[in-house]
Amino acid sequence: MRLATRFENAVDRHSVRFGAWLLRRTHGRAVRFWRRRALVLTTTGRKSGRPRTVVVQYFPDGRDMVVVAANSGMPTQPAWYLNLTAYPEALVDVEGRRLRVRAEEMSADERESWWPRVLATAPDYARYRERTDRVIPLLRLVPVSGSPPR
Repeated sequence: MRLATRFENAVDRHSVRFGAWLLRRTHGRAVRFWRRRALVLTTTGRKSGRPRTVVVQYFPDGRDMVVVAANSGMPTQPAWYLNLTAYPEALVDVEGRRLRVRAEEMSADERESWWPRVLATAPDYARYRERTDRVIPLLRLVPVSGSPPR
């Protein structure tokens, strides 16, 4: 594995607290300079049962939000993806709103049809696919009604 991949992944992991604060404070506008959209995703830890927070770029699709489990092209899936497969309900803070969502993994066909949309907005995702042999999952975060999950 390349040093650049490990470095990029480490920066992502160690900047979560600041990134989450900045996105919440600016209602997501902080990333608009780069023509991107990001949300603060809070999952339930699959092992600990505790809330786990991460900043994730998203791609809007109507009311839904599509996220890419790229993990900087690392050979393993990101922890937030594994948490969502164990507990698909989560919270997102997006553009000044807090929403309860349910994660739905895209099928292979849907995933392949979505990749051009991802790359049109964020061409740097192409390098993540080149770095790894694993399938990079795409998940749809679907808003659900009701009270936020615990």
